[in-house]
Amino acid sequence: MSLTTVCYRVALFALFIVIAASASCSNEERATAVSGTIDYVGSAEIHIRQQPLHYKYSDNIRHPVQPDEKGTFQVSIPVDSTQLAELTIDDQSHPLLLRPGRALTITIERASFPQSVEVEGYEEPWDDRYADYLEKEQPLLQKIQRQLPAFREADSTQVLSLYRQRYELAERYFKETPFDDFYHKAVGEYLVKRLENITHRRTQSGFHPEKERKNVLQTAKELDFFTFQSLHAQRAGIRDFTNAFANTFGVADSLEEELGQPLMQYDVKRLGYETLDSARTSVLQHIDERRARAYAQLYLVTERIGEMPLDIATPSYKAYLDEYSDFPRYTSFLQSFYREIKRVSPGEPAIPFALPNAGGQTVRMEDFRGRYVLLDFWAGWCIPCLDEFPHMNDLYNKYTRDEFEILAISIEEDSLRWRQSINQFQNPWPQLYGGNGFQQETFSAYRGGGIPFYILVGPEGHILRYNDVRPSFNLDALLDSLLNQQER
Repeated sequence: MSLTTVCYRVALFALFIVIAASASCSNEERATAVSGTIDYVGSAEIHIRQQPLHYKYSDNIRHPVQPDEKGTFQVSIPVDSTQLAELTIDDQSHPLLLRPGRALTITIERASFPQSVEVEGYEEPWDDRYADYLEKEQPLLQKIQRQLPAFREADSTQVLSLYRQRYELAERYFKETPFDDFYHKAVGEYLVKRLENITHRRTQSGFHPEKERKNVLQTAKELDFFTFQSLHAQRAGIRDFTNAFANTFGVADSLEEELGQPLMQYDVKRLGYETLDSARTSVLQHIDERRARAYAQLYLVTERIGEMPLDIATPSYKAYLDEYSDFPRYTSFLQSFYREIKRVSPGEPAIPFALPNAGGQTVRMEDFRGRYVLLDFWAGWCIPCLDEFPHMNDLYNKYTRDEFEILAISIEEDSLRWRQSINQFQNPWPQLYGGNGFQQETFSAYRGGGIPFYILVGPEGHILRYNDVRPSFNLDALLDSLLNQQER
C-alpha cells in the first residue's frame, strides 16, 4: 500500500470522526435533558407532553418519566426551538420551558403539585412566577366554577368579569415573556365565554346578538387574538372560537324546534352543517397574517374531514392543499389524516380487534359476522354516552341477536372504574375493555375524536356508517330500512 493511499485513508477516517462528533453535538443541541426528583410516585402516570400540531387528530408527543426507587429521573426531549411543554402527573400539569441544549433540573413535591415545583436551568425564576400566578388565579377559578351554572341559564353573574380579570392577571405575569402562551390562552378563553354568553342570552328581550358578535370580534382584534402566536397558544387553535361564534346563530334551537326533539351537539353539527360552516368560515376574514390564516384554516378543514362525510370535506381539503403548498408541515398532516379517514369510510372493512370482556374472555370483531353491529366507544365519565343507554336498551329489545348486536368498547383508563360502571348500568350487550383513554388502539385506528363515537358495521364485516348514527336519533329508522332491504 502506498504512502499516498495510507494518508488518504487516514484523512478520510479523521473526517468521519469530525462529522460524527459534529452530528453528535448537533443532536445534543437539539435536545433538552430534563432530570430531577419526586418525593412520592405511587401509581401515578408521569410524562412530559409537547404540543402536537392538532389537539385531537395528531398523535400525542409524550415522553414517559420513570423515576427509580429513590424518585430520581432523567429524560431527553428533542427540541429544535424554544417551546413550552407540560410535565403531567395524572390529570395535573406544570409548564416547562424547553430550549435546545439547555438542561433542566426539577424538584417535585407531589402533595402540592403543580404549585410546588422548583426548576433549575432558567435564566429567570419562571417557576416562582408561575407558582405565584397559580396562587392568585385559584380564587378567580373558584368563583367562576360557582357561577357557571347560573351563567348557562343566562342569569346575571360575574363570569365575564372574572374571565377578564384572569387574562389581565396572566398579562401582568406573562405577556412578552417565554410563558406568554398563558396570556394568549386566557384571552382566547375570555372571548369564547363572551360568545357563549351571546348564545345563552340570544332570545332575551332587549338583547342584540348581532351587535354583541361585532363587539366580540372587535375586542378579539384589539387583543391580537387573530395572530399566529395567539392562535397557536389556544387549546384547539381557532376551533373553540369559531364553534362558539357559530353557535350564537341559534342553529341548535331551530333544528330542535323543527324536529320536535332535543339533539346531541354532533347531530346539530351534521344537520346544521351549511349554516354553521358558513359562520365558522366567516371568521377567517378577520385574520390578516398568512401564516395565522393557514393555521386557522388547517383546523377548520381537519374538523370537516374528521366529522363530515368525505364528499363534503374533500373540496375544501383539495383547495387547502393548493392554496397553502408553501406550508408543507400542514399539508402533509392533512394528506396523512385524509388517507386515514378514507380507510375507515363506509364500504371499507371494519377494524379487527381482540378485546377482553368482563369475564376475561377474548372477543373479536370477526365473531359477529352475519349481523349488524353497533360499536359504541364510551367511558363512565362521559354523560352524553350514558344518556344514550335508554335508547340503546330499546333497540336491543326490539331486534334479535341474529339481526343486531351492540359492542360496548370502554376507553376508561382505570379498569376498576370500568367494572364499577358496567355493574351500575347493567346493560345487557357485550362489554369490552379497551382502556388507555383516547389512545385506545381501536378507537385511534378509527380516528375517533371524542365520545360517544359510533361505528355501524354490516353483516359482511364492512363499515356502513361512520359516526353519523345515534341510538337516540336515527339508528332505529336506519336499521328498519336495512333489515327490510335484506328480507327482499
